[in-house]
Amino acid sequence: MNKIKCFISIMLCFVLVGCAPPLVFFGAGAAAGVAGYKFYEGSLTVIFQAPFEGTWDATLKALDKMNIQVDNASHTTTSGKISAKLSDKKPVSISMTYKSPKETEVVIKVDYLGDQKTSMAIKEEIRKVLVNE
Repeated sequence: MNKIKCFISIMLCFVLVGCAPPLVFFGAGAAAGVAGYKFYEGSLTVIFQAPFEGTWDATLKALDKMNIQVDNASHTTTSGKISAKLSDKKPVSISMTYKSPKETEVVIKVDYLGDQKTSMAIKEEIRKVLVNE
């Protein structure tokens, strides 16, 4: 009977671990101003350890440094959206949400189906601007 319980427990662990990757949100990078990130369904979601206004300004500076043309940018005190285009005219959309006085959630989507490499490059440039301010 104990062997059956052990086998079931082990199998349950494999099943649960198999479901974990899409749910894992917090990753490495906390020391660099990033509390966590995930790439899921074409969008990169990042939690920056920075106030909303600072993250907003850093995002606009990062896009400018990367020569990404901003078409529209607007925000309230707790959320904002940026529409932009890469040099090859692929769309970039960034939305931001206030999480706490020291955390801001940023969702980056490049192109219609998502481009993980470019999204990660934008995330990294935002992080660099935040760290240098």
